[in-house]
Amino acid sequence: MNKNVFRRSLGVWLLAIGLLVYSYFQAIPGLHSLEPPQKLYQQGLVYKSKDSEDVLAVKVLDIDLIPVKADEAQYFLIKHEYGVTAMKATYHTVYSLLQMKARVPNQENPLESSGFYLSVKVIPEVEKRWKKRDLVHISQSLKQRLEEKFQQSDLSKGNSTIDLTHLLKSMQEESRVSLFARPVFIAVVAFIFALKAISLMFQLRRKFRRFDSLFPSYATNTAQLIKDADYSDNKLELLVHQGILVFYGMDFEILPVDDIEEIKLFRVHRKSFYRYKMKIIFYSSRRPYVFEINKSNMEAYYPFIDYLRSLAPIIVEDGWKMNYR
Repeated sequence: MNKNVFRRSLGVWLLAIGLLVYSYFQAIPGLHSLEPPQKLYQQGLVYKSKDSEDVLAVKVLDIDLIPVKADEAQYFLIKHEYGVTAMKATYHTVYSLLQMKARVPNQENPLESSGFYLSVKVIPEVEKRWKKRDLVHISQSLKQRLEEKFQQSDLSKGNSTIDLTHLLKSMQEESRVSLFARPVFIAVVAFIFALKAISLMFQLRRKFRRFDSLFPSYATNTAQLIKDADYSDNKLELLVHQGILVFYGMDFEILPVDDIEEIKLFRVHRKSFYRYKMKIIFYSSRRPYVFEINKSNMEAYYPFIDYLRSLAPIIVEDGWKMNYR
């Protein structure tokens, strides 16, 4: 019988810590969006024509003055160190780029010396969505128009190639709220689980103090109580002694047998299988105690219930369909 409060609450603590770590990793794109694009570039967080969920930087070498318009959106072809990619943007976002380009329209990589950097979000050609139809961001018709525009522009000169499997979106037009909403939610859930773990530790301490007061001679030797109990079952991790029922498995619970009014055995249908449970109802205002049963242990609970009925007039409702005697 494990009376270590921390070990019994360890699973909830690990879940809370795991969620907190996960929320941090989910928040990284949002944190990067707050950084200047030049700093991201210096840190190596650079768009290299590959999938990424992070916020990355691009050093703009050139831009085509006339965008491709499709579905009420504008796509400007921008040249960077790893090729040419279409960026979904408004004129307001790229106005300064277009102004600099217009001053030296015939020069190769006219914006290279200006040191102009952009923070961008990478949009894949097709976005995979869980339990939903995949979202297509780059249709075949848009691909063709972008390819034609690239071939007609100065950006196709030299060895430049266009990446038609990704789009870029400037972080100037992206809401930071959307980047932080999910990690903040996960962090809140982690905080709730941490509070639950703390509450569980206090509850366990109270239960262990009550256990020690009920069985003072076994307070430091619980293994002996399991041997000396009026009824015990190591497989089910429960015992009955001096009219007190003790569950000492995953859940630790102390219940007076004479307060038990009814035991309900029931099952809950879950898609292609059943989950088997037991509910103990009390005469007092105590909340019913409900716990899940391992199907392989179902038969072992019947002798236990028979023993409880020998101590108190307990009503049994058998919903396990095993024809309780």
